[in-house]
Amino acid sequence: MSKETGEKQERYTIQSIDKALDLLVLLAEHGSLNLLELTDLLDQPKSSTYRIVLTLENRGFISRDDENGKYCLGYKQLMLTRGMLERNTLRSAALHEMKKLSEIYGDTINLGVLIDGEVLYVEILESTQPLRMTDTVGSRSPFHATAMGKAMTAFLPEVKVEELIALHGLAAMTKNTIVTNAQFLVELKRVREQGYAIDDQEIVEGARCLAAPIYNMYGNVEGAISMSVAMHRFADEVIPEMAASMKAAANRISRKLGYPCVD
Repeated sequence: MSKETGEKQERYTIQSIDKALDLLVLLAEHGSLNLLELTDLLDQPKSSTYRIVLTLENRGFISRDDENGKYCLGYKQLMLTRGMLERNTLRSAALHEMKKLSEIYGDTINLGVLIDGEVLYVEILESTQPLRMTDTVGSRSPFHATAMGKAMTAFLPEVKVEELIALHGLAAMTKNTIVTNAQFLVELKRVREQGYAIDDQEIVEGARCLAAPIYNMYGNVEGAISMSVAMHRFADEVIPEMAASMKAAANRISRKLGYPCVD
């Protein structure tokens, strides 16, 4: 972004709306906050924060707990999220394939996108197994420690990968997490060559995850689909068969998005 463009955008920004959106993001990140906490985090006068809070509360975007006086996201967020999910082309294209994988394997099937250096889960079909690995729709995970994260990051330009590493780092989630730049780049090369990624107890000990990238009509990675499996059901010998199933499902989803896949 040029300096001129940045100055123009700042000039036309409505600060009160900007602060209101910041407030919603804070509540999404923290769960619940009182007025003083919001005022401090927004770095503005209490009276200004109160006006924003009152407006959002009246419109149903946030709600107040009468017992502790803290605010949290309101019912209107659910309406917006539901509408977004129902219109999400990626989710619509993937849901049938996710259900098929769930019926075949009985394990948790995830659909995610890469946003701000994190994997955002946009759909999850929970496992029917007694011991299962499940996140929640809307939750986020590190790009470097998840199979979906690696499946999507592998197909970014290397300069973008280096920017992600510089900005977010490669924090150790378990003793198996890849934490060096060189090792991570080697891992991404392996993902590109085999067409799928594996999280081998890198974010949760005792769990493996296998993912394949999904492409859009322009040939860019739109998201990824993955399967989370407890280690005792995910031995090395089943990887080729599971990987083939995941890649085939990702190809069919990609076709629905306009990508000319070749099996």
